[in-house]
Parts: sequence; C-alpha cells; structure tokens
Amino acid sequence: MKKTLLYIFALLAAAGISIGVPACSKMGQAPSIEESTMFEKVPNFQNGIFLNENPVNMTVEGFTFAKAMNFFFDLSRTPDQKLPYIHLTKESFSTTPEELQIAWLGHSSMILDIDGVRLLIDPVFNNASPVPFTVNRFQPSPIERNELPEVDAVIISHDHYDHLEMNTIKQLAPKVKLFIVPLGVGSHLRKWGCKPEQIVELNWYESITIRDVEIISAPTQHFSGRGLSDRNKTLWTSYIFKGEHHRAYYSGDGGYDGRFKEIGKQYGPFDLTMIEAGAYDKGWKNVHMMPEESVQAHIELGGKYMLPVHWGAYDLAFHKWDEPIRRVSNLAAEQGINLLTPQMGELCMPGQSTHTAWWEPAKKHELAVAPQ
Repeated sequence: MKKTLLYIFALLAAAGISIGVPACSKMGQAPSIEESTMFEKVPNFQNGIFLNENPVNMTVEGFTFAKAMNFFFDLSRTPDQKLPYIHLTKESFSTTPEELQIAWLGHSSMILDIDGVRLLIDPVFNNASPVPFTVNRFQPSPIERNELPEVDAVIISHDHYDHLEMNTIKQLAPKVKLFIVPLGVGSHLRKWGCKPEQIVELNWYESITIRDVEIISAPTQHFSGRGLSDRNKTLWTSYIFKGEHHRAYYSGDGGYDGRFKEIGKQYGPFDLTMIEAGAYDKGWKNVHMMPEESVQAHIELGGKYMLPVHWGAYDLAFHKWDEPIRRVSNLAAEQGINLLTPQMGELCMPGQSTHTAWWEPAKKHELAVAPQ
C-alpha cells in the first residue's frame, strides 16, 4: 500500500540532513503516555492502540517490489492535461452559510454548508506525504489557504497525510475557533500551534452541537498513523451532520461493512452523502471501498444525493485517476442514484445544480438525474 511505503520514505527523510527537520515536524506528535492512559477507559482502545469494531485483516496482499516501482514511477495513471476547475476566493461564498451547499476542493477536502453552519472538511492543499516533491496534487487547489472563507469548525477524519496537513493547520490555528477531530489527533494539532481550548476530540458515537447542527462521530473500518511507530495510536472516524432541516454524512476512509445499514437506520435518511470512492485496490479492500461498495453504502445510508470523494487530486493507487468516477457514474445510472459530479471548486446545491461528465472532455454530456 502506498501509505505503508510513504512511512518508509518518511523515516528516511527524517534521518536526512536537508529535509529531516521539516519531515519530522510534518509527522506531528503521537499522544502522550498520559493521554493513552486516558484512552484506556474507552472500549475501542486496547493494549495501547485503537481497534475497529469488526476485526479485519490489515495485511496488504499482492504488493511486490516490481509493483511498488510501478506505483511510484508509472505516470500513465495521472491526467495528461489540466483538469477543469472553478477558482474560488472568499467572495465566492455567501456571508451567511447556505442551507445545503458543498464545494469539493479535490480528494476529500470540502467546504460544507448545512443549516446555516459552515464546515471545512479534511483540508489538504499540497503534497500528501511528509517527503517534499512526492505525492503532489495533480494541480493546485481551486482555492488558496488564505482565501478560505470564515468557517465555524474544521473537521478532520483521521491523521493520514492526505487528510491532515501540517501547513494548513498552522495557518488556520490563529483564525479558526474550533477543530473537531477523532481521539488522539489533537496531539498533532497542539504540536502545530493549536490551543487545547480550540480542539474537541470525539470517540465514536460522541457529538458536539454548533448552533442547531449536531456533529456526530461514527465508526469506520480503517487505521491511522503518520510514521513507523504510531500505527493506530489515534482514532479514525466518519461524521454525521444532523441539522434541523438537513442531514449529511461523510464516510472518511474505510472498507465496506455493515455499519452503513446501522448508521442509516439510526441517523438517516441523508440529504447528502460524501462517500470515499477512490484510491482502492482489491489487495486493501478491507480499509478502502471499491466503487461498487461505495454506491451500496450510499443506498444503505438512505442517501438522496451522492458525492464521490477521495479521488481526482492525487495518485494513491494503481488505477487511473478517472477510473473511480467512471465506475461510480455507470453504477449510479444503472441504479437511478442522484450523483453529484461538480468540478473542483464548483459550488454545488443538491437538487439545484446540473453537472456534466467533465472528466470526458471529448464528449461532455449531462448526467441523468433520478426522478424525484
């Protein structure tokens, strides 16, 4: 798996003279012994690490040296031209957050407006690695960090590099009132300049309310770690956003299991689901969903509109960059699912926005929308 190899590169970088210090800083800081002792009170933390609800085999299958070389040096998977996008600034957003609006910034970075609350989710703007010049974005983000609108909170799903970026946290720390993160992730944020009173750490099924929107942490089947010695020292999570008029769900990263039916029964139906649908491989399907599973998860959640995320910005798997959206869009058309396919940076209001298959520049066409 690429993340495992990145950990090896991170260790080498940390030992180097020229890039060692910044690489170490980007790794963050694992929870202290005192914090880990406090975690022992929760059922999903045992013997010093967090556990999935359902034990899964975390072994990566079929990963040879030759495949690893292909992973890093095969450029055929990346776009051969600049992808379309909408440039955003602070002025692009309404002063008062909308009732339901999403701006997808690429991969899993999003700005979500729900019932008058604005949330910045998993903001990553540069490379998804502690090592400079590796795992860079295909192209710059549609919005620069200093142009981000004022938000009520920053939401982090877990501490992998493609979801948690040191430079972004450092820049946001003096400006953002609240960071909502899984248990243990607050340790990284404190190292990067966030004050303890800015950080709320949630275990699964715990929540916090911002005005009339309840933000609930929910299980996902994944893992965590930013180095070679901190595997599963922090928690990973998905999120439910429960407003007075709308409900949304963000899957974070994770393999497919029965949790979607349970979440759908307990908290659904959802007006919007933001579902991981990229960077998959049959060798690690226990911790990343295949496209067919992503669509099934949306159905089981009782979702009305589905936004596929975790694709379009980085090369993190063996498939071509646009394979996820092609597979998901075909499945959605077959099953009558309302699929949202905004360009990066496009402000999208479910039910009001019309999208095209922008990843097919030679034959753009409107996507079918299921009847209401």
